[in-house]
Amino acid sequence: MGSLSKSNQIFLVVLTFLILHVRFNASSQDDSTTFHPAVVHKIIITGNKVTRLNIIMRELIFHSGDTLPINVLENSLVRTQENLMNTGLFNFVEIIKYPGENHTTDIHINLTERWYVWPFPFFEVVDRNFNEWWLTKDFSRSNYGIYLVHENFRGRDESLKMQVRLGYSQRLGLFYSIPYINKQQNLGIAFGGYYTRNHEITIATEGNKLVNYKDPEKFIRQDWTCYSSITYRTGIYDYYSASAEYRKINVADTIISLNDQYFVNPDNNQQQILLDLFYKHDQRDYKPYALKGSLFQLELAKIGLGILKNEPNLLAIGLAYRHYFEWDRRWHSSISFSGKTSSMKNTPFINIRALGYGSDVVRGYEYYVINGNSFMLLKSTLLKYTLLTTHIYNIPFIKSEKFRKVPNTIYFSLSTDAGFVSDHQFSDNNPLSNKWLSGYGAGIDYVTYYDMVLRVEYSFNNLGEHGIFLNFAAPF
Repeated sequence: MGSLSKSNQIFLVVLTFLILHVRFNASSQDDSTTFHPAVVHKIIITGNKVTRLNIIMRELIFHSGDTLPINVLENSLVRTQENLMNTGLFNFVEIIKYPGENHTTDIHINLTERWYVWPFPFFEVVDRNFNEWWLTKDFSRSNYGIYLVHENFRGRDESLKMQVRLGYSQRLGLFYSIPYINKQQNLGIAFGGYYTRNHEITIATEGNKLVNYKDPEKFIRQDWTCYSSITYRTGIYDYYSASAEYRKINVADTIISLNDQYFVNPDNNQQQILLDLFYKHDQRDYKPYALKGSLFQLELAKIGLGILKNEPNLLAIGLAYRHYFEWDRRWHSSISFSGKTSSMKNTPFINIRALGYGSDVVRGYEYYVINGNSFMLLKSTLLKYTLLTTHIYNIPFIKSEKFRKVPNTIYFSLSTDAGFVSDHQFSDNNPLSNKWLSGYGAGIDYVTYYDMVLRVEYSFNNLGEHGIFLNFAAPF
């Protein structure tokens, strides 16, 4: 693959998408075979020592008294197990059916709950990814402190968090969310706020690398943020949210003298109100590391309403689509498209972001940042093979069932990506903007409990660069 041209690599990605799309459509035709029906007699739920029964029942797609064809019931059991795992409340979900007389069936759902209370210290690096931090191994670019987290608070899937963070980026924050506040269990709320201050911040990008400025004697940036949101869930797979956020940022005068486009105006402060509308249709089998199903997301964000001093005026639209194909028990593929476009040409530096953050990275470009008002990214896993199917190991000296059983799964994958960023503000000093980027590589993924993923990849980019990259999340 090292001899492929940039255009050929992009063509390979698009061709893969078309092949997978045709294969999926061909394999998803309904089976017209008739099956004898089964009547769901009793549903027995055990293991929920904390989680309330109504939270569990919300995820079931069958109920007592339902009459279902056998094949429909089997698929419903699988989908229900996936739904319960995707709540993030359980380490293991086991569903067993017991056939009875007159075509009746009893369903036993046995749950192993997670540990929900986490008062623990933490240490984290602050760079965009571990690979960038590893270039310098600078421990001053790290945060430490304590999280006080109570997940599944009161057994209602509520989340209550307090964060005390010191080090590079100091923060004090409080956050709360509850997914259901009404009898129909489809309306939820969340709110929170935090204060952050920094001795060092990013002030520009040059050569598609972050440029930082540091003053060890004083805090050069202070950030006050508060937000609230309301969520609405229809059925099992569709989520809507509307949120509002207020943010005020002050920086030292030195920052403005170094980059007069840091804010919308050459002042040392900026206020903004963010209004955000979000929709998600999520049918993935396991959200932290999906192997089958699909995800569609659409977001509309308005930053600035013209009522505050030094407020930007920015409208952005983003979307993402991912599809995961299961060819058989060990072989899988996937494709992902994401993109964003913004209406504002002269965007403040702090409001501009594109490729190089989180999962929005072209393989082989982990060391680079490509900012701009608009971007598109196509990622594909051409082949994924299960080297080790899920094995559960018991640690004998750990008594708690929340930690004793450890699932382990290992995958091998071949992947290729392509991306493009449109930037007409800062492209003079950032040569990777306004051109197609492509990369490919092979990797090993290790997946275990509490949604932990470790990926090791050897990747190449179309600059001729290559190397080993370490990541701690699924590729998309």
